[in-house]
Amino acid sequence: PELYSLYRRWVISNPGVVTDVETVATWSSYFVAGKINKSPIISELVYSLSKLLSLFNDRIINEAYGNDIQRYGLQQQIKLLLTVIHYCEVFVELVVKNRWGNKGKWTAATLLQIFKCSSSMVLLYRFKEVPIQHPPIPALQRKKIIDGIEKDGSSNAFFTLKRSGRIVRCVDGAPPVALRDWQPINVKDDSPINIGMKDLMQAELLHISKPLIHLAAMRLFGTKSWKQWFVALGIDLASFRLYNQQFKHLSHEQRLEISRRKLCLVLYLLRSPMYNGYSQRVIEETLKSASNKIPMMSFISGPIIQYLSHWQDIYFYMWAS
Repeated sequence: PELYSLYRRWVISNPGVVTDVETVATWSSYFVAGKINKSPIISELVYSLSKLLSLFNDRIINEAYGNDIQRYGLQQQIKLLLTVIHYCEVFVELVVKNRWGNKGKWTAATLLQIFKCSSSMVLLYRFKEVPIQHPPIPALQRKKIIDGIEKDGSSNAFFTLKRSGRIVRCVDGAPPVALRDWQPINVKDDSPINIGMKDLMQAELLHISKPLIHLAAMRLFGTKSWKQWFVALGIDLASFRLYNQQFKHLSHEQRLEISRRKLCLVLYLLRSPMYNGYSQRVIEETLKSASNKIPMMSFISGPIIQYLSHWQDIYFYMWAS
């Protein structure tokens, strides 16, 4: 308890130093690759530990500087478990593969995806979490939290009467006389979206179930087949089509998550069989051409060309996005 108390005080007092340490730890995982025996496992271990440390430190800083009272109910616990799995699943697959071979790796991957899918279903149907962020607990914007930028200027400016629901402005919450417009208080509506909620839930259901459907397709057609590639792509496109129908009703955070998913469609170029048949040759030729034309570019393109096939084999599964 004393050591934890000392560490907690250090994190709260030095958030900038803590962030720098976490960044160095995360980037060190990339430099470990190819340098020591069993480097993929060691690299993923370093990466997973650095991300878990960041998650732990985020909770400490949020509890110290955050405005909201931390309530770790079922919803938050599920998000925490899914976030931990998100940071550790590649490491787990590599360890299992090293110990029990490919059969063990696919068994571990299937069990992890079943747990993630079932947990996401609870978030979707019980808590109406649409869409579920990736990872479910995003990295904390520490500078904004510490500097107080995330504080809502009107959060303490009014209160709501319990019986009538009428919003009443506090005396201390009123702006200066010169800036008053005498208009009703504009309160943010954080309630769940009811317009098109059925379409949104169907779209998120497709996204959640895609990993298991893709695993089944890989089992039926093989890991190098175009059929399983098109199955996953078709599910993503169907999900985006449903989201686009209700896109104007989504909040800013929801739109950011959908936009991130759309950007991840680029990863289909790095997934089998597209990568093996077309993308690998084009990427390698582009990097070699850039290294010949741009000074010092060879220091970047060389390791990428050397490890690209290795990284593609480890990371670019359809469910990893």
